Amino acid sequence: MKTLYDLLGVSRQAKLIDIEHGYRRHLNRHLLGNGGRPLRKRDQMRLQSMRNAYLVLSSPSRRQGYDRALAAQEEKRNRMLDIGGAILAVASLVTGLIMIVVSSHFPALEELTAASNAPASSLPAPSQTASTPASPTTSLMTASR
Repeated sequence: MKTLYDLLGVSRQAKLIDIEHGYRRHLNRHLLGNGGRPLRKRDQMRLQSMRNAYLVLSSPSRRQGYDRALAAQEEKRNRMLDIGGAILAVASLVTGLIMIVVSSHFPALEELTAASNAPASSLPAPSQTASTPASPTTSLMTASR
């Protein structure tokens, strides 16, 4: 999420002079980079949002209110992430318990799971004495002689 600080390109600990420089830097970049042509609607909206950010951050009382609201929003977001992590942990625990219960009721599943997870070195090697069947062309050639 972009904050007002991000719009102006300054840090949250920025002083008033840094906020002014950030606002003017972005203002000049958009107005001078346009080459005197009329601004597109998107550029007008961007300049308006930067102006609003400057007005909020340049007033100490508005800035304090914004910082409190931003901190509350980040706290809420962090709580939601914590809840999501807890739900994931419970889901994996339940899945593990289900696997234990199922494997105790169906021992054949446990053998299949063990065989599929076994390393290749523990599997029996193919026999070396197995003969390959003759190809049809080879058997025809020997029969015609």
